[in-house]
Amino acid sequence: MKIEINRNLFLACMGLVLSGDDSYDHRDADLSHLVDRIRAAGFSIDARSWFAQARTGQVAVNPYWPRGSQLAAACFFISGQYHFDLPSYAAFLRSAGAPPDPLGPADFDGWIRGLPRFLRLLDAHPVTPGLWDDYCRIIQTRFPLWRPMAEASDRAAQRFWGRSAPEMVFSPNLFRPAIADFVHAGGRIITIAARPDAETMLHETLHMAFDGYRETIAAFAQSHGLSGLADQEKMLQLGYMADGSAQSAARALEDCFVRALSAVLSEAGEERLAFHVHSGFTGVPLIASYIRRIRPTMESLDALIKAVFSDTAANRT
Repeated sequence: MKIEINRNLFLACMGLVLSGDDSYDHRDADLSHLVDRIRAAGFSIDARSWFAQARTGQVAVNPYWPRGSQLAAACFFISGQYHFDLPSYAAFLRSAGAPPDPLGPADFDGWIRGLPRFLRLLDAHPVTPGLWDDYCRIIQTRFPLWRPMAEASDRAAQRFWGRSAPEMVFSPNLFRPAIADFVHAGGRIITIAARPDAETMLHETLHMAFDGYRETIAAFAQSHGLSGLADQEKMLQLGYMADGSAQSAARALEDCFVRALSAVLSEAGEERLAFHVHSGFTGVPLIASYIRRIRPTMESLDALIKAVFSDTAANRT
């Protein structure tokens, strides 16, 4: 697994910090000091106002959902001279099943197109090179802690994909430790998170494995809803479902499978399964029991999905 520090992502996180994002780990002394310096640097009010539009306030526990995640992903579609590959970015959002923007697609499109301008604005500030260098140094001191995690992630991926495992890349984001996002670009799966633990890396990568099964999951959601595999009230409260539609239910069901697979493949303990249940993914322990019995690989993933859906539907009739 490669570890790549993305400068665009760093600049975007600086912008969010300037706009009021306070979700970093306040116990992290090095990062807290860096945040204080960012806030004291005197960046443009225009930049603060633009990044503040990422805060939709739709989900209490993550007021930057979903724009914060989509902003992070966009950073990987901006190349030298701040060229934004909008067609590839839009294709990624569609393939990833991105939730609808709370303010509507036209508002989101008009807003996200401004990202290159404001990244350039932040990057041109005289204090930015020093802030970037210090951020890189903070990350480099954590490499020894992360290396065993990255190796465990690679082993877990091999158990599911074998030799056809996708190229996994870890792009650190220390500013939002409770959030993990992913990007599928250039044949690589890039996980954006605070650390590369195996469950997080697999979770983001496994969504790609479900590309060919989303119609099956959508059909089940249309006919049977969540079927007790997820708690709709919590899904709505925490932002895992945008509304009560079958489309939103399908996204929640996919996440149930992904969470169960990533927990079992990474050999996470029962406390992680309990965590997912507490988050509203009530079917994760059940799906995990099927995974332990069937031991699916990428080639036999359909057998797992069919077994869970068949038995769940039968038990509810």
